[in-house]
Amino acid sequence: MGLPEDIAGLSQQLKLDTSLLYKEVYWALGEERINKVTPTETQFREWKRNKDGLMQFWAFANERLGCALAQDEAHDIWECLDLTLRTHQRRPFLFQDYLMIAVRSDQCCDICGRRPPEVELDIDHILPSSRGGTELPFNLRFLCAQHNRSRGNRFRWADVWRHKV
Repeated sequence: MGLPEDIAGLSQQLKLDTSLLYKEVYWALGEERINKVTPTETQFREWKRNKDGLMQFWAFANERLGCALAQDEAHDIWECLDLTLRTHQRRPFLFQDYLMIAVRSDQCCDICGRRPPEVELDIDHILPSSRGGTELPFNLRFLCAQHNRSRGNRFRWADVWRHKV
């Protein structure tokens, strides 16, 4: 049995959406790749100060992976590392935040439309805080726990335009 058949079998066994499971596996492999090429914070900050820092990182990443990364892939990982190392202070959610989200969302998941008690709702940042998103109410929405966890810190512009304001 090959990997695709294993994933399909696992998704059937766990009663999960196969396409969602494939996306999760793909995302996890991408995260593992990023983890493998992540330098120390000190090294990354030193490269950031150098004019050719990205090129130094690219050489480092190619060596760590044992294969050549495409230039755009190295740049994407560089940006991801840069965003991760920036500190983001989250302020606590206020009652007004919950109220605004609840009124705007009709108390249901913004993706699948399910509502409690069928699902547990989480507050999600449309533009993730790790990518510079704020705790302002227009950047917050309800997602069911399944959709919130499968989303991670990915961002799609379609989420902004689809969002009910």
